[in-house]
Amino acid sequence: MTYQYTDLSTSDFVEGNAIEASGPFPKKAAITPPTKKRCTPAIAGVLAGFYTSQVKNLAVLGELELQETIDQKRIDTLKANNAHLKAIAQGYSSDVILQDWKRRLPADTKRAFSFLGFALKPGAQVINFRLGHEVAEAALSAKKGPTDYLSALLRTLGIVDLVFVLELASSDSEENHPLHLHGIARIPGTVSTQAIRDLLAPEQDLNSSPPIRGYRQRWSNKAIAVTELQTPGTWVSYSGKEFDFTARSLQSNPGYASRSATTTGRELYDSMRVWLRA
Repeated sequence: MTYQYTDLSTSDFVEGNAIEASGPFPKKAAITPPTKKRCTPAIAGVLAGFYTSQVKNLAVLGELELQETIDQKRIDTLKANNAHLKAIAQGYSSDVILQDWKRRLPADTKRAFSFLGFALKPGAQVINFRLGHEVAEAALSAKKGPTDYLSALLRTLGIVDLVFVLELASSDSEENHPLHLHGIARIPGTVSTQAIRDLLAPEQDLNSSPPIRGYRQRWSNKAIAVTELQTPGTWVSYSGKEFDFTARSLQSNPGYASRSATTTGRELYDSMRVWLRA
């Protein structure tokens, strides 16, 4: 802040009394509000974790309050935990912009919430699908793009509810194709891991006619892996770790979300946003 002063000369004194200096008085500095940060996928994972924890607590509270014998101590504890969760979440999100989903929310945040929302659905599982050379090359040359091609292939098995991100592995090995995907899916009980492998990553057989370059498994590097989801936020970050590199390499969007996944993502985001603002 800069102050300006007016010098007093001898003519400024009359009968021993000083005349007040005139000049601009320093105005109060304008307070600039701190710049808010956007809701990145990492922040989305943290906020969704707070929100889903309190939702689970509310479900337990509902059950406790319907029991014949009321466990008031546990009820009070859960209510206190929820209040604490909300206070922490509101403090964490105080400098985060939570924009309208339809018009302004960034694409990577929508993708993150599609992962996070779909992860809450019964039967949702983590998927890691490698691709045989033939499938990967067909996907890369597909007119509508690789994500559309692969999602259409999976629909032939009845896998229609899913969200995934393509990734190009940075490897000098030419044995297996670098294109693969990470995501979350609801896989029908009638669909086996082997059926998915036969479709996406058939076993390599260079002696067949014609030769099948397919996908060769080595050690724990399974062609098709379907596992239970433990930490949705961590999985979102891992799945998108090479998103920008892959997007530049493919010259297309490497992310895919079925309508069901997008809907659950938006429902989670909107509910969480209301909860934080309440």
